[in-house]
Amino acid sequence: MITTRRTAARLPLISAAVVAIVLGASGCATQGDAATADPATGANYPLTITNCGSDLTIESEPASILTIGTSALSLLDAAGAADRIVARSGEFGAELPAGLSVDLAEVPILDPSDPTTEKIVGAQADVVVGYGLFNSTDEDLAATGVTNIVVDGECSHDAALTGSTDFDAIFADIERLASIFGTQDAAAENVAELRAELDELDADATAGKPQSAAVVYYFSPASTLSARGGQGIANDILARAGLTNVYEAEPSVYLETNVETLLDADPAVIVLAYGLYGEDFETAKALLLSEPGTSDLTAVRNNSVIGVLASDLAPDPDAIRGLRSVIDSTATLSE
Repeated sequence: MITTRRTAARLPLISAAVVAIVLGASGCATQGDAATADPATGANYPLTITNCGSDLTIESEPASILTIGTSALSLLDAAGAADRIVARSGEFGAELPAGLSVDLAEVPILDPSDPTTEKIVGAQADVVVGYGLFNSTDEDLAATGVTNIVVDGECSHDAALTGSTDFDAIFADIERLASIFGTQDAAAENVAELRAELDELDADATAGKPQSAAVVYYFSPASTLSARGGQGIANDILARAGLTNVYEAEPSVYLETNVETLLDADPAVIVLAYGLYGEDFETAKALLLSEPGTSDLTAVRNNSVIGVLASDLAPDPDAIRGLRSVIDSTATLSE
């Protein structure tokens, strides 16, 4: 069964509490009446972008951002706009991405899980950037003057992706965000560096005998086993590392699976994504090995279960670090 990371809980109507927040908030976004050029960036507003296959108009340059999930942090940092983040949410206890150019440790977390409309509006940010809404709706936020911008590689939470997310899609998403915040110069420099690093990794990847692999994870200690399908960045990572995703045929990014399907596929390598709720690799591995039947897996018998931070297998610049981890770990397995 294909599923998203958690069950969506939609709020059909904006509540009176939210209206009260909007009327009382002094820092909410304002709407521009005509197209204007920002003197610092030269960007023209209103600006229309593509957001999960639909046109989305940004009325004026956003000065403040609420993020949902860690991918938004990394993408905004690469886009040169992380200094506008005023509140964070949806990180579920995961650590901050390593190597950010802006220290976000002191930025308040208004909700460690999926924020409600009331909490989003209470952050008084101009825009939301993240993996999507599960306790609110675009319509509710729009009614308060807040715009929801979804990370391109996370659009499958609300609608089917029109294509697979690869590294080119990540670079394009950085550039898309930079166009919103007028930070194109910084983004261009960062994307050039990321592309150079990716080229080096592609050259380092060994062209040995292809092996089958699966990327699996647990969203929480109580959740069932999940895997990465053929439309997410994890699939591109495996391919670049010389591995074939046993779930590649699944037209999804995230899918709910079980040990039985994993046993049927019996991949030579298991990439175990960890850290989604703050757990370390050993904790995640113990949870996997506690499942009945996993001792029969070829990857388990051959000690070919490798750990990669889940945040390094997400549709953001940290996926380059994930690719490096997979390449280095599989090279060690073959020694």
